[in-house]
Amino acid sequence: MLAENLAVLILAGGAVLALAASMIVITRERHVRMIETFGRFSSVRKAGLSFKLPWPIQHATANFSTKLREIGEEVEVKSSDNAFVVVPIRVQYRVKQGAERDAYYLLEYPADQIRSYVVNQVRSSASSQPFDALFRSRDFFETEIEATLTERMSGFGYHIENVLVDDPQPSAELRAAFDRVISSERLREAATNEGEAERIRMVARANADGEALQIKGEAYARFRKTVAEGNAEALKLFSGETGLGPEAGLQFFISINEMEAVTAAAEAGGKVVFVTGSAASAGGATMGMLAGAEEAPPRPAGPPPRPWDGTPER
Repeated sequence: MLAENLAVLILAGGAVLALAASMIVITRERHVRMIETFGRFSSVRKAGLSFKLPWPIQHATANFSTKLREIGEEVEVKSSDNAFVVVPIRVQYRVKQGAERDAYYLLEYPADQIRSYVVNQVRSSASSQPFDALFRSRDFFETEIEATLTERMSGFGYHIENVLVDDPQPSAELRAAFDRVISSERLREAATNEGEAERIRMVARANADGEALQIKGEAYARFRKTVAEGNAEALKLFSGETGLGPEAGLQFFISINEMEAVTAAAEAGGKVVFVTGSAASAGGATMGMLAGAEEAPPRPAGPPPRPWDGTPER
């Protein structure tokens, strides 16, 4: 009898402890718990210790996070010029304060719902833009996606904190095509630079050749001037010494040059030299004039000067 009473007391005590334990609600930080009365929503319990009616009258759901969450999605889109690119997008969202009930009961998988909205919005916006514009549309995508998600998800108890759009990534085929384009541009620039360098070298060579020719011409002109001055001096001296005119002296020098040329050609050997009759006759005439000038008697001296007697001459 005593044993039976003890068993009943133990069972009763255990039931009381179980009922008491079911009345305690402990909620973690940055989480909430829903209190349901016979399966119907009753209240929201935030972080800390709280109490409810014992089970099965009221039930506390598991901890539901209100932390900031992030999902990432790589959306493959087709531009208006038929280029396929991948747009990496990250969305940061959290449960709105005061809307925990809607966030818990209205959506089973909020991340999947957000992904669907993001994919639809990005593809509809990218289809009307060319490939080059997609790289300049990061701010546009962020603004459009954030506005669309805020409008759609606010009714489910979620707040869109931020939308981050990275640089679009072209497909492998498109990257290879761009690499070929860039390579061809670099080759063209290299060819242009080489052509410009060759042009500069040609201009420099031409300038150098022109300066060299100018220097040669000036040197040749000075040489001719020196030769002419020497010939003039020699001709003047020749005329003064021989008494012949300048023309005769010039013919003499010409004949001397012709004889020197004949002598140089004869010394080379294996040469046939033609001497014109006019040159030979001119040389002979010049030599004759020179010989005549050497054999001509000196001019007679005039009468001696008369001594001056003080009388003026008339």
